[in-house]
Amino acid sequence: MKKVFLIIFEIVLVIALLGATGYYSFNKIMTSFVSEKGEVIVPDLQGKSLIDSLEALSQSKLALLKEGSEFNQDVPTGIVIRQSPQAGMNVKEGKIVRITVSQGGEIVYVPNLVGDSIRSATISLRSVGLILGEVLKKSSINYEEGIVLGQDPIAGSTVDKEATINVVISDGKPKDGSSLMIDWVGKLGTEAKQWAIENGYAVDIISARTNLANPEYIFNQYPKPDDKLVQASKIVFYVANERSSLVQEDKTFTYTVPTVGNASKRIRLILSDDRGEKDIFNGVRKSETVITIPLKVQGKATVKVFVNNVSIENIEVK
Repeated sequence: MKKVFLIIFEIVLVIALLGATGYYSFNKIMTSFVSEKGEVIVPDLQGKSLIDSLEALSQSKLALLKEGSEFNQDVPTGIVIRQSPQAGMNVKEGKIVRITVSQGGEIVYVPNLVGDSIRSATISLRSVGLILGEVLKKSSINYEEGIVLGQDPIAGSTVDKEATINVVISDGKPKDGSSLMIDWVGKLGTEAKQWAIENGYAVDIISARTNLANPEYIFNQYPKPDDKLVQASKIVFYVANERSSLVQEDKTFTYTVPTVGNASKRIRLILSDDRGEKDIFNGVRKSETVITIPLKVQGKATVKVFVNNVSIENIEVK
């Protein structure tokens, strides 16, 4: 009986030893597995470029994911402005750090305000994210009172969004009775010369080839419209010669709305050629919509493309 008891005791002891050994081995394996990836501190990526961020994360055995980008007037393009997890946090090696980078300041084109009322000019500026700045007044015989005569920066310039645009508006005819220069651009040189002679002004006619006017028509002048004239003023008219031409070509411009994002986008297209600039399309369209516009262009022509009031690209009209 005692012998049987010893045998049973030995069997129980062996089972216990095997169980303890198994538990110890399992625990060691699991601990080793859990501890396989050590903890590291997330470096501060804010203010770094993508390359510098990648290098910093690589040294900490972390991964990088560019999650997005956004406009930021104060941070140059390509610089990190936000990250997750934040700098200083303890994370496991191999953790993905998500970043958002700056697209720089949002750039917009300055619209042409000359000839608009001050109210219309203000609305045009607001529609593209610009602000009406200083408003100066100048006497004019070419524009009615309250109409924009000039602007700074000029139409077509690129500026940061929320920039201020200064304008000069007409104050009507001179109150002191002084003489102002007439706007002769686009009119016959012979008529302008006759007017100058009849009013006692010295006058020169300079003939030149241009694509800004047809032969015998004025394409530039000095003094400029609404500049003050005195009897000693010398007037110069630049007149298109016989080789000049305002020939226009028929073209077709096609644009496909970008596929980035699912929402509809406001598309604005501005034609720029030798005659100046003008809007040829302004409306909301869905992604992948094809916009086709027949055009008459003069000289080299490009179309400035704005998506949601942001300048995207310039496309040559061929």
